[in-house]
Amino acid sequence: MGERLTVYVSAIAMVFLFPYILTMAVNGRYGAYASQISNVSTGKDVLIEIEGANMLMDVEQYIAGVLPGLVDPESDIKIIEAQAVAVRTKIYYEMGEETVVSASKLGFSYYSKDDLILRYGRSKYKKVRNVYETATLNTLQQISK
Repeated sequence: MGERLTVYVSAIAMVFLFPYILTMAVNGRYGAYASQISNVSTGKDVLIEIEGANMLMDVEQYIAGVLPGLVDPESDIKIIEAQAVAVRTKIYYEMGEETVVSASKLGFSYYSKDDLILRYGRSKYKKVRNVYETATLNTLQQISK
C-alpha cells in the first residue's frame, strides 16, 4: 500500500512540475521578464520609425532595443544595467518636460526582433533579448543624477 501511494504522489507531482520544467527549459532564467517589458507603461514614449511606419514606444521598451548596439550581451549584467541607466538618463534629458521624444533626436540605433535574429541567430535570439530586457527592468526608471 505504501509503494502504491508513493507512485501516485510522484505521478501527481510530475504532472504539476513537468510544465514548469519545460517552461524553464524553453524560456530560461530570464523568461519571466520577457513578457513583463511589453506591459511596462511609464507615460514617457519615444517616437520611432520601424519599417516605414511611425509608432510610439514606451521608453523602457526602447531602451531594451538600443542596448544591443551599445553593450555585448555576454557582459556582466551590472555593466548592461549601468548602460541602461545611462541611456534612460539621456532620453529623459532630451525629453525635458515633454512626454514624447523623437528617436532621431537621441542618436541611438534601435534593434528590432528581426535585427537581433540576424545579428545573433534564431537559436540565441531569446536569450540575448532577455538579457537586455532584464537589465532594463532591473533598473526601471532609474536615472543618473
